[in-house]
Amino acid sequence: MSDVILDGINVTICDWRGHLIWRSDDKPSWKPGDMVWKHLVSESMQHAKQAFARVVALGEAATLELENKRGQHSRVWLWPLERPEIAVCMLSVMIPKELKTLTDREREIMGLLALGCPTREIAEKLDVSASTVHTHLRRARQKLSLPSVESLTGFAARYCHPGAAPTQAISF
Repeated sequence: MSDVILDGINVTICDWRGHLIWRSDDKPSWKPGDMVWKHLVSESMQHAKQAFARVVALGEAATLELENKRGQHSRVWLWPLERPEIAVCMLSVMIPKELKTLTDREREIMGLLALGCPTREIAEKLDVSASTVHTHLRRARQKLSLPSVESLTGFAARYCHPGAAPTQAISF
């Protein structure tokens, strides 16, 4: 069986200080011992360091959206491992930068759409009318330049899942 490479999806294992131990892709810009946040812009680097510290020190899982120096955006889930030499596992998924153009409410609605919730259920959960949900979805579709409701649903399913990370430490 051959290895499966999923473009834009990576798993990274690092030690308690943030040094790279292993990464699922084989890009030459990543070497063991590198700091895992070396390719991030300043603001994302600070968020990553803070979240990383909480994961290591408190054993809390975290979810972040980060931007690298090439302007690419990714959603990153971090969760603790139980050994200092392999202390944190990260799963990162590239996301379109246009996702940042959505309002918090549009993103919330897209997250519920990604979970398969129908419009009526989204409206009930958010205590708004179905018409309001449709308005947010229409605006999101326009901002993302998507041609149809079906393409919006596909986009949501791929990129807009709510930011839940695994909740338990993993033992090796």
